[in-house]
Amino acid sequence: MTIDWPRAPKGTASGLSRGARFRRVNQPMRADTGPWRDDAKKAIETRHPDLLEKILEGLPLTGDVEGHVIAPVAQVDDPAFGQSEGVPFVLEIDVDAADHPPANVGAKVDSVFFKDDPALLFNVCFSCAKPQGLLRTGLYGDPRSRWFNVFFGYYQLDVRVKDRPDSPFGYDASGAVDTDEILRIGKSDWNYFSNWLYGVPEKFILPNNDLGLASVDVAPQRADIGGKKWDVLTIDDATMVSAYVSGLPGDGELEGRGPYSFLWQCAFGFPNRLKLDGLHSFFSTPMKARLYMCARKLEHDPYTNEAVWQTFLFGGTINKWWERQGYGRAQENAAFLEAQLAAVRKVIVSSFRDLGYP
Repeated sequence: MTIDWPRAPKGTASGLSRGARFRRVNQPMRADTGPWRDDAKKAIETRHPDLLEKILEGLPLTGDVEGHVIAPVAQVDDPAFGQSEGVPFVLEIDVDAADHPPANVGAKVDSVFFKDDPALLFNVCFSCAKPQGLLRTGLYGDPRSRWFNVFFGYYQLDVRVKDRPDSPFGYDASGAVDTDEILRIGKSDWNYFSNWLYGVPEKFILPNNDLGLASVDVAPQRADIGGKKWDVLTIDDATMVSAYVSGLPGDGELEGRGPYSFLWQCAFGFPNRLKLDGLHSFFSTPMKARLYMCARKLEHDPYTNEAVWQTFLFGGTINKWWERQGYGRAQENAAFLEAQLAAVRKVIVSSFRDLGYP
């Protein structure tokens, strides 16, 4: 069966070629010094593009989503749920067997989830709870908060057609959603791209890499967003590691990933080492996500003249462990998830109207 996938407009470049063309491969690695940390914190707090570029020199992380390098950030600002914050910057991670920044996490994910698959380029622009106070303490690692382990935003996933001739990432040759691939990229993002880089030790991550307990459902009808159609996916009961740090003697502590762990902690919020009854560092927590997804084919990349598949995912997440701690939280979480989805739909309509299916 031949699927008539949408075509990217002429002149569109893929992240695969953009990365190959613009990475500063000969530039020395940025040193993780006190002055650099001060600059990094200021850059993330102010979200100023020039400051971000300065602190990222030597850290070849810069990606793009549909050509946006400085990207529109999905925002929640609600009296019931609080405020989110994101960095207007697309993070790029190569998922293949080779060692690449940041901290060779792409090779780690490749060996765990994608060792039999072609090389994948992962680009993400994410938001999470706005860190609190002058110390930028995070709700992301606070089990008392609905924002615990929660982030939202959007991805672009690129793979060469010559490496995968039949379908884009996340779809099979018949055009149906490949739910196994979607769950694997979700596990990759939570457990490794987010929490391992944040500093969570891998021994706490490994028990959460199993795919068998989670479900991925595809809605029978596509959603209409900005006049285009999008597949709607729900990942449920996906057990992920958390970034909670108890501070208890002998309990798990964060590890360093060079300068990256500081950047991740600054973006997500620094740990506050809460001593909460019955909870140990990095405990597992079931998560739910809802995603809008589409894909297209880039016939001729202008730099490489190669054909590239591009898959786009926009969505939000909630923590079901938090939900189960109190009466009424299921309804609160449903509204909280919808607030995130409204934020990403707004970004699609304002900045990504060419995406989606006719």
